[in-house]
Amino acid sequence: MFSKVAVCFACFAVFAARAQYYPAATVVPAAPVAYPAAVYHPVNPNPSYAYKYGVSDPATGDYKTAEESLSNGVVQGQYSLAEPDGTVRTVSYTADDVNGFVAQVTKGAKVVAPAAPVYAAPAKVYTAPAPVYAAPAPVYSAPAPVAYAPAPAPVYAPAVHAPVYAPAVSYPFPYKRQA
Repeated sequence: MFSKVAVCFACFAVFAARAQYYPAATVVPAAPVAYPAAVYHPVNPNPSYAYKYGVSDPATGDYKTAEESLSNGVVQGQYSLAEPDGTVRTVSYTADDVNGFVAQVTKGAKVVAPAAPVYAAPAKVYTAPAPVYAAPAPVYSAPAPVAYAPAPAPVYAPAVHAPVYAPAVSYPFPYKRQA
């Protein structure tokens, strides 16, 4: 047992005592980052744009239009929409550096409400009444009579009160003793 412990201890000592050599990290300078050359993009001192769209959907009752334009630093636009009460609200606006945002709201005539869809009533289907079945008449019967017999009389045997003797258990020793 001692030799096994000694061998294990020796293996552990050899493993723990090995050289702890790690190669030095090499330092490599990073390549310079290549940046794209700066390109001059002239800035338009007077940008402009314009757009316009409209929606007219009688199925959903969605009616609206919008248009806007930017020219010489002034934004002008207008939008209109159908309100829930059926009137048309139109908002015309102008925005610039001098006056800020100025809007005018006007209400117009009612938009024609979409026609309600007409649904046909489903055709009535007549069927013959289901047949009525009568339940079968109940059948009653009494359970079969049970035959009873008197319980058997108990039979007792006399109790035995005598000790039981047995030889002692012994195991022979495999070696002979010398005196």
